[in-house]
Amino acid sequence: MNKKSLILDYIVTFFLSFALLLASFLTTKNISANNARKELSYYGEEVSKTYRSETDKDVTISCFSKIQDIRISIFDLDANVLLEINQFDKNPVKEDRKKELESHADSYYYKDSLTMGYSVLYFVKKTSVYYIRVGLPRSNVEEAANLLLLYGSIALVALDSLYFVYRYFTYRKALNQLRNEVNKLKELSPHPNALAVGNDLEAIDKGIADVSLNLKEKMESLHRESLKVDYILDSMEEGLLVLNEKDQIILINKYALNILSLEKEDVLNKEFHYLMLGEEFKNKIQEAKQKEYLSYDIERKGRTYELLLSLVPLDWLGKENIKGLAVLFLDVTEQRMNEKLKRDFFQNASHELKTPLTTIVGYSELLSNSLIKDKKERKKALDVITSESKRMRTVIDDMLSLATLENDEKPTPLAPLNAKRAVEDVVSSLSLIAKEKGVSIKTHLEEVTLNILPMDFDRLVRNLVSNAIFYNHEGGHVILRLDSSSFSCEDDGIGIDEKYQQRIFERFFRVDKSRSRKDGGTGLGLAIVKHICLNYHYRIQLVSHIQEGSKFTIYFK
Repeated sequence: MNKKSLILDYIVTFFLSFALLLASFLTTKNISANNARKELSYYGEEVSKTYRSETDKDVTISCFSKIQDIRISIFDLDANVLLEINQFDKNPVKEDRKKELESHADSYYYKDSLTMGYSVLYFVKKTSVYYIRVGLPRSNVEEAANLLLLYGSIALVALDSLYFVYRYFTYRKALNQLRNEVNKLKELSPHPNALAVGNDLEAIDKGIADVSLNLKEKMESLHRESLKVDYILDSMEEGLLVLNEKDQIILINKYALNILSLEKEDVLNKEFHYLMLGEEFKNKIQEAKQKEYLSYDIERKGRTYELLLSLVPLDWLGKENIKGLAVLFLDVTEQRMNEKLKRDFFQNASHELKTPLTTIVGYSELLSNSLIKDKKERKKALDVITSESKRMRTVIDDMLSLATLENDEKPTPLAPLNAKRAVEDVVSSLSLIAKEKGVSIKTHLEEVTLNILPMDFDRLVRNLVSNAIFYNHEGGHVILRLDSSSFSCEDDGIGIDEKYQQRIFERFFRVDKSRSRKDGGTGLGLAIVKHICLNYHYRIQLVSHIQEGSKFTIYFK
């Protein structure tokens, strides 16, 4: 509402009040006139009962002379005056008077008094022998209505003025309060100084519209930022959830929900029990609140996750000096597996080196103390020392090769390698061993060029072919195939049990340990093959059945 509206409101209110006053005045005037007519009719009737003849003149005067403002006149049928009480005016001439009485018999009429200067309401009652005329000044008839009009007008002006003053100051007060609130809202705008708030309602309306627009832009900006934060949280490669001071979940990202197989609406703003992490998680929460930070592992869906629990301030929720708990889920499956592999590696390496070393030390002590007298036995002991030394060197060489492969140390760009010739060289070098084992080697080789270090390709092929020979039986076969997309090594030997097929690429893992050691194997051959494939982005596939043989296929693309 502006000033124009306020004035218009006052004018409308004034005219409505005036219309009400006018209606009241007219209603009161009409009621007063009806009451006056009834009063005149009543007195006319009473006079007719009292005045019967000339002898009743004194009685009539005595009865009605004390009634103020009532004029009573009695005329015979010729309009001669028989009696007058409280006369207001001189009677007109007889002829006019008779005409007046005859025309208004048994009715009401107003007549102006020329001498008195006001109008009179008359009622004429006609009997069989005379006329009775009863009059009442018009001012008496309309007195109540006139007083209502006078005092009502004064009251109307006074009340409307008070109403206007009240509305004006109420309007100003509301306007000031509204302007103050708008000024507060301005502070939420990105550009508060650019928003002007005037002193009238239209200016404030404009200010509110400007603030509303700016707040809408800010809310949209906050919504975009919220979506951005949600996108970032849901794009994380780690699970994240935050508990408030009441241990209720106030934030959780998609990764954490996937780990826990939950939906956001099932856990958000609910207690941590809904995470279904068990009693251990409950205990870890209490422990983290004491230590401020801790971690532990859980298993979910066949994978290992490290949970990092740490206290975090909740200032971003408007809670000062209050801390919640952030829980980070890290997928450490490969890390824990590598740690286990390293532990197993050092344990197995220690065992692999300790066994020949024990043999070497034992025979060396026997020889140094001259405890072996027989010349043949001494030679046998020396042969064992030499054999075990070579075995130790082979194990150490394979360990060093594996370490080199894990570091992925190779020159770039790589020189092209004739893969067919490299395979033929390996077959040639192993042909004597194959002949001794009674195993035949057949090849189906195409001319293929690969970008790979000759030593790496040689180790890849040699380890596969060696295993195909050693884990075969007399009369067995090994078939090698090479084309532009793959290299395969197939045998019809002892095969590999399905339960071991996922582990054969682990360091020092042997399906048949006695056969491997007897043939000089280190247990690192297939681990070396796996790491060569990883370094060159090759894919390795194994198909094997017990007592039917195995087929290893290396895909180059």
